[in-house]
Amino acid sequence: MSEPALTHASLATLKHRFATADLPSLAQRAGFWRARFIGPWWLRLGGRPGVALSGLRGWQGKRFLTPGRATNVLTSGEALSMQCRECPSSIDGGQVAALSYGADGPVPWRWVTDELRALDERTLLGMTVINLPLLRHFAFPFLLERDA
Repeated sequence: MSEPALTHASLATLKHRFATADLPSLAQRAGFWRARFIGPWWLRLGGRPGVALSGLRGWQGKRFLTPGRATNVLTSGEALSMQCRECPSSIDGGQVAALSYGADGPVPWRWVTDELRALDERTLLGMTVINLPLLRHFAFPFLLERDA
């Protein structure tokens, strides 16, 4: 499935595509990646306001500082440093690059993990997992894309 087709894809389709994608290389875990909300209309429409309400107003994407550290890029700067590690996915058990804020992170981010897999050299498919009862069974998709 092409990257443009993912924009309006169902959650089931995105979950399947995630399962067939690759672990991002160490070289891919460097620099800035621009974010884009994908999936059903209600996720695309609610993504940006939802992220803003949780403290990341003006979220633009993620910047890998090292293969093991990243930060969120906002229109007003950077916020909320994350650890990046390779581990089994909570979604399907395959290897992912997992970004997490740690137990000391602010609410709600201490419960959030972004699992990343590479679709190609310039596109990462992310799935946000909220590690709370009931919510941990859902994954919220997004794309991270390299600027041309």
